[in-house]
Amino acid sequence: MYFLFLSIVLFAFNFWKNRKELKATYSKLHSVQIIGVIISYLVTIAIAFVLIYYAGNWLVSFIPFVFLRSAAFFVMIAAVLFFCLDLLHKVLTRITKGIL
Repeated sequence: MYFLFLSIVLFAFNFWKNRKELKATYSKLHSVQIIGVIISYLVTIAIAFVLIYYAGNWLVSFIPFVFLRSAAFFVMIAAVLFFCLDLLHKVLTRITKGIL
């Protein structure tokens, strides 16, 4: 619970600190591009959730030792996040024509 609260506070602080830059960046985008960016973020979050929750738990279930299972799960999470971030970067670059 503390981590969630801290994450929300840090997100709000970062948003408040960079609000002028964000406004300038998003003012360059058309409404269709903004909708595409929002949909891209939502789809990326859904893909990461499915891969971590279902595929990660399925792959880790074959490991009998708890310590190795935990280590493999963290490696799986890191791999999925790197994959999703790379995919999101490519999609956003194509949608916004390099603005984001």
